[in-house]
Amino acid sequence: MESLVNSDLIEGVRRELEPAVAQLCEVADRLAMMGGSDEGLLQRDLIKFQSEASLLRSELPMWFPAPPPSGPVPVDAARWKSVRHDARNRLNHLFGTIQLIRMVNPPGEVLASSEEAVRHLEACLTALSRSTPDDSKVTSGPLPQPVEAVAAGSAGHLLIADDDAENRSILQRLLEPHGFRISFAVNGVEAIAQMAKRHFDAVLLDIQMPEMDGFEVLSRLRESGQLGNTPVIVVTGLQEEQDAVRCIEIGAEDFLSRPIRPALLMARLSASLEKKRLREKVFEQHFTPELARELARNPDPMKMQARQADVSVMFCDIRGFSSVSERLGPAQTIGWLSGVMGDFSSIVIDHGGVLVDYTGDELLALWGAPNEQPNHAELACRTALEILRSLPDLNEKWRPIVGAETEVGIGINSGEALVGNVGTHRKFKYGPLGTAVNLASRVQGATKFLKTSMLLTGDTAEKVRGIFPTRRLCQVRVQNIKAAVHLHEMEVPGVYNDWQELSDQYEQALQAFENRDLEKAGQLLQAFLGAVPNDGPGQRLMVRINEAALAEDEDFETIWTLPGK
Repeated sequence: MESLVNSDLIEGVRRELEPAVAQLCEVADRLAMMGGSDEGLLQRDLIKFQSEASLLRSELPMWFPAPPPSGPVPVDAARWKSVRHDARNRLNHLFGTIQLIRMVNPPGEVLASSEEAVRHLEACLTALSRSTPDDSKVTSGPLPQPVEAVAAGSAGHLLIADDDAENRSILQRLLEPHGFRISFAVNGVEAIAQMAKRHFDAVLLDIQMPEMDGFEVLSRLRESGQLGNTPVIVVTGLQEEQDAVRCIEIGAEDFLSRPIRPALLMARLSASLEKKRLREKVFEQHFTPELARELARNPDPMKMQARQADVSVMFCDIRGFSSVSERLGPAQTIGWLSGVMGDFSSIVIDHGGVLVDYTGDELLALWGAPNEQPNHAELACRTALEILRSLPDLNEKWRPIVGAETEVGIGINSGEALVGNVGTHRKFKYGPLGTAVNLASRVQGATKFLKTSMLLTGDTAEKVRGIFPTRRLCQVRVQNIKAAVHLHEMEVPGVYNDWQELSDQYEQALQAFENRDLEKAGQLLQAFLGAVPNDGPGQRLMVRINEAALAEDEDFETIWTLPGK
């Protein structure tokens, strides 16, 4: 059996609405005359307000027909709900238009009459809200202040899903001055399709729409995972508490009944976007802003779960940190470290890297995950070069405070690693694990031994062959890793004018040493050091040649074992 709405309640609503609507139409007619012959926006809004008020008056007999001679008859609950939805929708057009009129700083007589119009609209809303809790009363309140010009799209991209063209227009005019970029969907199917194609910062969703209603849209979004990361605010003519509860239970961020209060809409929207931005900040600690937004809006579990990936890992260590911190004290040390690491971190992010971690005076970065980057080795090398290029400007800034040069050691390795969320349920931390990571750390440590600023493994050097000039420095064994590793140095532009010639000369000396031809190795290296006497790897190789010659051991070890980590 269908539930019925008490006929006395319906008749009471009709009796209250009729005089309020009649008075509203009188004010609307008066306002329309105040615009004169001007064809500007204000006049168009005044005429629109008059037209909407006339429509409301003409629709009343259809929504609330006079009772037959036999007396009022009950109405089924579904029809009563639909009638109130349509009536509140019409009131929303009127409230929205009068708010737009008041926001353009109108003449005094228009402002005074608009206040009177709002009072009559409130009376209509009060009558329509009989027996139902109402949180949408629109008080005249203080005059809305004109919004200063804001860059289009700076506040975010919103999707407005509503089948009513006037509602869409009002929301657009209310929100665009605040910097929002607006897209529209005229039904639920179109809303789902638009959200599948692009990301939105938030969605304003009507419930009663053709083809697919708002409840179904919410359910679909929850199933796809989008609902948890794109806030949806339901903006509807429905008012019953169970409708709001149902929307929130499905996953809506908030629920607003029409007519809409602009200040309340902005407050709810701002709160929803702030929650989303806080989620993005968690990812921005590690990823580029674009990837952080993508992961916050639509986190792909496969990207976050631990998985094997071909990556490049970079460790960057600040040299002499202990002696500098002892001399500066805690406060200045933190300022220096924060400033330097901040600049290095920006370079990593600008080159598409993942900022994995800071460990004291060392930075760890990753390329190749969570999104695939076929050129991850090249990106890592470009980052290292940019860090080295940044040192003169950093030293110009920090030398007077630190009293010394800021120097770094950088190690890069490419290979398979286990990458994913290596944190806990309490703290998110995205990063790599495995031998490839440990080797990159050891290679960074080897920069001290070889007295150079940057080293690459053979695997990384092979991936950037033809992109960056490199020279092979030696073959080493590092602690806790069995396989020997070839170490390479990449040319730092501007250091040596004849890099290729010198690089070939060094590699010939290294090849002779590995072939155990010490005499030839010594002669070639002597010529090399004559040109670049302060070359760290060259000096180390000369020590090895001399040690082997003094030992008079034809089977001397050509693979170096690095001390410590």
